[in-house]
Amino acid sequence: MNIDERIQMQESELYIQELLSKRNRGTEGCINTSEIARKVGISTSDLNSFLQDMGILCRKNGSLMPTVKYRSLKLVKERSTFKFTTTGRIREIIYPVWTKEGVEFLERVLKFKIR
Repeated sequence: MNIDERIQMQESELYIQELLSKRNRGTEGCINTSEIARKVGISTSDLNSFLQDMGILCRKNGSLMPTVKYRSLKLVKERSTFKFTTTGRIREIIYPVWTKEGVEFLERVLKFKIR
């Protein structure tokens, strides 16, 4: 990689960092489902399946989000990340992170202390 390519790459990285910072503002202190699953001692996919079976989460545009019944309770917020596809395009991945209220809700549902 030559110097011009490195400079261009650094500029792109800064742009993406700024974009992620803006998109994820307000999700500080939230916990992702993987962290909760780890603390409970099950896999993330098992926890997601359980929450879908309970009618708490559903798939929306490929992402898991609260069902209509739980959306107004402010249990989760959306966080973004970016990944490169095999063709080199950037794809945004949106996933739920649990708020303090969401963690307390899950503690009641799972009957397990998370924090």
